Amino acid sequence: MAKETVQAVRQAEEKAAQIEKEAVVKGEILLQNAKEEAKNLQSSMSKDVLLKAEEDLKNVQLQGNKLMEAAVQKAEKEIILLKEVVKSKEQAAIDLVLTEVI
Repeated sequence: MAKETVQAVRQAEEKAAQIEKEAVVKGEILLQNAKEEAKNLQSSMSKDVLLKAEEDLKNVQLQGNKLMEAAVQKAEKEIILLKEVVKSKEQAAIDLVLTEVI
């Protein structure tokens, strides 16, 4: 029971780390795509359109950051909840071990 709880916490931490990595990758991809789009627009459009593209790039960067922050917060909440579950089951696991020993 205790092993399962510890394993569940480890899996949640690994999942949280994976979610964070995926959010970073998605943010970088969004940023790279926006930069490439802005570069293409720059070579073929007027100054006004270029300013709009730069604004869009900033918005994409903000969106990517928000996605990453949301993923990190979600993962942190999952870890906290799982740690609470572990704490609540810790005494039960200790009692079970003691009853088996005695």
